Amino acid sequence: MQRIKRSTRTALLFSTVLFGIMFTQDLVRQRKVPDSVPTQQLLSINGSHYDLAALSADGPVLVYFWATWCPVCQLTSPLMSTFSHDYPVISIAMRSGEDEKLQQYITAKGYEFSVINDMHGQLTAPWHIGVTPTIAIVVNGKIVSVTSGVTTSMGLRARLWFYGNFN
Repeated sequence: MQRIKRSTRTALLFSTVLFGIMFTQDLVRQRKVPDSVPTQQLLSINGSHYDLAALSADGPVLVYFWATWCPVCQLTSPLMSTFSHDYPVISIAMRSGEDEKLQQYITAKGYEFSVINDMHGQLTAPWHIGVTPTIAIVVNGKIVSVTSGVTTSMGLRARLWFYGNFN
């Protein structure tokens, strides 16, 4: 019994410290990101136009910055594809090649989110995003949350619920 209590206490302490580190990292990264979405013309590789401020007026929108060459993105992209069934997911592929090559990659992987090709980093620059993958949550044109690296479905759902209900 004593061993179980000690293991539980250790697991809780570890989880709390890990959550604290991740939260602090997100806060540091978020300081560089603007408060509102940059005014940009977003055109997906399939020809759809997006206005993030207008799209986010109806609820949270996920803006997913990723790259085909990013190994961590290969873990995160399937999660974002799943989330695209419940939330608008606008992805910005950073320096990932020509539209045709990018479309082939998306098709081969079976991703279902919208893809905007940022071949030269011009769309990403106003966001001050330098790490892939990065996920921003936008509500009413405001960037309310930014996280980088691997994220969990539960953590992302909690953020979406919070910012969808309390913003």
